[in-house]
Amino acid sequence: MSVWERYSKEQREEYIKYLQVYGALTNLFKQKKGKMIPYLDSKFQETVFAKTFNGQNVDYGNTPHDVLSVFGSNRVGIGLKTWMNSKPSFQKVMQLKSYQRQINAYKDKIDELAFTISSIKNEKMKSDYERLGLVENNNIYHYITRDHGSFTINECAYPLIDINNLQDFNKTKTSLTWSDGNKDYKYTFGDSQIWQKFDSEKYGSLLLNQFDVDIISDPFDFLMKSYLNLIGTSKEIDTEFVEVYLPLYSYSTKDVEDKSGLNAWRGAPKIKGSDKPRPLNEVYIPIPREFHNKNFNFFTNNIFEFEETQKKYQGSKASKPKIRFHLQLPNGKKIPAHISQGDSKALQSGSKTEKDENGKNYGQNALGQWLLIDVLGLKERKKVTREWLELKGTDSVRLWRNKNDYSVINIDFAPYGSFEAFMNDEPVPEDFN
Repeated sequence: MSVWERYSKEQREEYIKYLQVYGALTNLFKQKKGKMIPYLDSKFQETVFAKTFNGQNVDYGNTPHDVLSVFGSNRVGIGLKTWMNSKPSFQKVMQLKSYQRQINAYKDKIDELAFTISSIKNEKMKSDYERLGLVENNNIYHYITRDHGSFTINECAYPLIDINNLQDFNKTKTSLTWSDGNKDYKYTFGDSQIWQKFDSEKYGSLLLNQFDVDIISDPFDFLMKSYLNLIGTSKEIDTEFVEVYLPLYSYSTKDVEDKSGLNAWRGAPKIKGSDKPRPLNEVYIPIPREFHNKNFNFFTNNIFEFEETQKKYQGSKASKPKIRFHLQLPNGKKIPAHISQGDSKALQSGSKTEKDENGKNYGQNALGQWLLIDVLGLKERKKVTREWLELKGTDSVRLWRNKNDYSVINIDFAPYGSFEAFMNDEPVPEDFN
């Protein structure tokens, strides 16, 4: 059964209507004369797909998967794409600019070059599996091709590259092409992009639906009339959630501190006199004081008033007031967390009373296991640096919660430079290398 068939008939029909409405507005974006091929913006496609099929938009900067669909215990990562012309064609699927030096080392060895590029792509895919709680062979590409007056909806398998079956190598001055027996790939040297060939007649591909799109000749007049008809009756929409960003580094030094933050595991042993190192996944996310000055009511109603309450408290340490909540990870797990240390400068997981599904107590390691080891791929006792994070494409996390609910805070990675942009009231980056 295709993923498309797992959505209800009503959802599928509503999705098609949204696409037809957007395509009808093509003349809003058309600047040159030619064939009337309906337009579809990729960001609109992502948004309307998630909205219609109750999915989660999980793309934080061109990560491998755009939307997550959950069917009971089955989690499906979906890559969304759209382009003109239904003929088989190569389309960009991943950028590897930050890996140029590693890739160029094999530029004169064609088979090793293909192996290196394929391995890097697979590692980035596996990292996203860990981030989102995905299973390797469950995921798909959902793509829409656009022809004269029509849209075609397709679905195809989204596997890892079979690095044990690389073949059909062909290198030119500008690109390298190869196959793994299932799909064809291309890497272009100029922009460090991996391309995949999409062909509705090849492995794991399905043509799901094809429908006409009637393009409105004067969409400007249509929009103006529609807006004027609604403006008198529409109500102001209140923001349903609030979002912020935090750095994975020290805001003052602009690097990851040697023995704190993501390197907290490098700190002195917990037991005095012991030589046993702290667990590799023992971390916390630093919270600069400047963040609290700007967002004093994100973690609680007023963090400065809460800190005063803490200072005045004279009871036992175990009962001391603490800002507690649950962190909702994008892989579906929810872990207890709290704000700790002086000046409320650390976000960490940890609870002595709550247990996970395996009966194990949650601790400070829970957040670090997902963030540092599962997703970012730190496998050995190697100091984390800002440069290392840049190679991973991130140095910040995005946090968001329902406007009037402090009990659950969602967390995910954000592209490199997001926190600095957030603090400077600048647009947060959408992409990363």
